[in-house]
Amino acid sequence: MTTFPFPVPMSQPEPQPPVDLGDGVVATLRCAGEVAPFVQPVIDRYRHFQGAGHVANGQRTMVGFSLWQLRQDGEAQFAITAPDYARGDLVETMVDDLTLALWVEAAQADAVSRADVAAEPIDMSMRVHFTKAALTVVEKGRADELLLVRRPGTGEQDSGWLVRTAEKSFLRNREVEILAGLLVQSASHLVPLLALPTGTVVRVANGRFLGAWETRSADGTVTDADRQILDADGHGAGIPLSEQEIVAAPPSTETIEEVVDGVTLRARIHPQLAPLAGSVLIAFGAGAAGPLQPGARLQMSYAPYTLAATDEGSVLLVTTPDFSSPEAYRERSTDDLTSALIGQVEQLQMAREAGVDAAPVKATETIAIQSAALDAIVLGEPSAFLMERHELDPGAETLTDGTRRSGWSIVTPTAQTEEERALRNIDAGELQACDRTFGRYLGLPVGSLLQLVGGELHSAHLVDQAKLEEVIERDPRRLMSEVLASGEVSRPLFVEGS
Repeated sequence: MTTFPFPVPMSQPEPQPPVDLGDGVVATLRCAGEVAPFVQPVIDRYRHFQGAGHVANGQRTMVGFSLWQLRQDGEAQFAITAPDYARGDLVETMVDDLTLALWVEAAQADAVSRADVAAEPIDMSMRVHFTKAALTVVEKGRADELLLVRRPGTGEQDSGWLVRTAEKSFLRNREVEILAGLLVQSASHLVPLLALPTGTVVRVANGRFLGAWETRSADGTVTDADRQILDADGHGAGIPLSEQEIVAAPPSTETIEEVVDGVTLRARIHPQLAPLAGSVLIAFGAGAAGPLQPGARLQMSYAPYTLAATDEGSVLLVTTPDFSSPEAYRERSTDDLTSALIGQVEQLQMAREAGVDAAPVKATETIAIQSAALDAIVLGEPSAFLMERHELDPGAETLTDGTRRSGWSIVTPTAQTEEERALRNIDAGELQACDRTFGRYLGLPVGSLLQLVGGELHSAHLVDQAKLEEVIERDPRRLMSEVLASGEVSRPLFVEGS
């Protein structure tokens, strides 16, 4: 039997053969050779995007555990990138060495295969609970035995996993939440086990795996009646991936259905977002959009959803705008709800990471963007952008055509002429379809002021506008950067304790 858990590759990353995404568009990737086969679902997703009409610089998609992003290196050439797990950077920095991201997919698939159980995958944004005592063991690298207990999750971002010390600590049993993605850098020996199903208990000590069991115990107590699914050497009812042939990757989406009064509502979704997509179908079925008929429309927290007819008279597709490109967003719809729900999830996730209450923006609300900024975004030019969310005056919440305004503006310091500084209003959904860099921040509240440089967040503050006006009135010569740095009128976002 091979080493368990599946080890992090020690070989150097190397370029893999370029992949044709269709219509002459090529994707390149770089990783250690032993994990290269696990990139196939990511390739399939981007082929789907290209088949739908467009792939773009900065285009992101969640596949498996990780978020993936395209970086344009030529007119028809893109590199696939992934989060910089080695530095614990899940959001701001994407790297073209895919080794660690693909190792997660390989290691989790190997654990599930050996145990011969049904996988319950999680992604990097989901929470893993640690008791304070267990977190100290991990952070200090101590040899204490830990128990990983998977309970039913309490929400869409709760993985259900609790990590505690085997010897219960009554003084340090308070639970804290850690993003699963951060464990790749801080506790990589735990990551291969995170796709094991609810009801699993795992024992580890001093970085070594000691075994895994199926149990009904809520606190992780293992009895003689419980079935051991993996022993200390990784032996189980199944076999390691290394002893299997790598078969064709599973589809990147699954079909979900809801049957109401003889009418079948159907949509496609990434498996990890299936519960969210299911809530959309349930809302239609509950009559939230009126009678179940083609054209029925429902606005959820981010995207609008519409029922579309099929050749099967009793089947209606649940569709949403196609976020694969600005043109597709304006002209087409799709029954793949993945991008729409990612837009929703990213806003909430980013607000949580910033330590503020979310104020989500709908895809149909407008963003005011300077012409020069919009040109740079569309052309994929590296540039600096300033994003700011203003409080709208009473009566100014909508444009003349009735479209609701979000309060967000995006400008660039390179704008020189009146034409370049002119503001244009575009839907938040169209912005997401053009460049996913900005959409994730749209759920931040009024007063948020962000500077982005080269597609990465450079600084972020929550500004008290009234205090800012007072400070500027007292001394108009003070620079904005100086005022923000002083902390008199703002506090930084995305910092510990913010």
